[in-house]
Amino acid sequence: MPHRPNFRRLFRTILLLALAGVTGLFLWYYIRDPAVFLPAARHDLPATINTPVIMDGRRVEHVTLDGGSLGTIGFAVSFPDPMPAGKLPVLLVLGGLGDGIDNISYIKNAGDNVMVGYDWPIPVRFPEGLDFVRQVPALYAHVMSIPGQAASVIGWLATQPWADGKRFSVLGFSLGALAAPAIENLATQGGHKIGWTIIAYGGAPLGALFANDPHMKPAWLRHVIGPVIDVLLRPAEPTVNLPHLSGHFLVLEGNDDHLMPPAERFLMRDAVPAPKDVVIFGGRHMGVGPGKMKLLAEIIGTSRAWLTANGAVNRSPN
Repeated sequence: MPHRPNFRRLFRTILLLALAGVTGLFLWYYIRDPAVFLPAARHDLPATINTPVIMDGRRVEHVTLDGGSLGTIGFAVSFPDPMPAGKLPVLLVLGGLGDGIDNISYIKNAGDNVMVGYDWPIPVRFPEGLDFVRQVPALYAHVMSIPGQAASVIGWLATQPWADGKRFSVLGFSLGALAAPAIENLATQGGHKIGWTIIAYGGAPLGALFANDPHMKPAWLRHVIGPVIDVLLRPAEPTVNLPHLSGHFLVLEGNDDHLMPPAERFLMRDAVPAPKDVVIFGGRHMGVGPGKMKLLAEIIGTSRAWLTANGAVNRSPN
């Protein structure tokens, strides 16, 4: 009798090979340095610098980089006025959403240091419901571009004649704390060392934070999307990037932070490399709204004192 193929066995073999292939891809995705999967930082980007303005006794310029596939990259640079001789420490401030000038405007008496505020490429208010679902592809692209954009900013700053390449710091507050590790990882891959990092009011993993955020509505949607975020945004996940970093770290937390639950705060804190210092403030999540300014002043004061004590910045006037 002629040999008849065993289609059932063939189907099982193909299925097993497919499963093995998918498993292998996931393992490869999960064990590689996350920087491999992020849009890379760009160097030697064309820059447009707006006419400087004087604000609070400092000279502020807005810089726009043509980032090509990374999109337009904007940031504000605040210099002491007059400009002292010599190279100055540089602090990249990653605050909540909004323009860079907003993120550095709350830091007064910055002294002989250069403050840089990054313009976030994502909206201040996220869409809700079906609008959010429709805009997910664009939002995903913007979120994935953030590490490459901000690392490109660091690369541009490092080429400036006034920048002290040995004293670069990244200050991540709230959303900025979530983005800072991936940004630093990409910057380090590009040869730019970050000596000091502040991780303030952050948490991990990103999917759990999204699922627990009461501002994301409806509630059922955020709980469905949370696990998907953990997979899609893994290259930007703070706890995945933190092991690749070095330097000195300061972790700031709120003991009643409603946006960063204890489990997520502790996971983030434990992932931050040593040497690190941890300061826990009273109250809920940081902000700039009514009733938040006293806490913000304490956070800025603690950050300033830590940076000064560790030699990251020049001492600021009282």
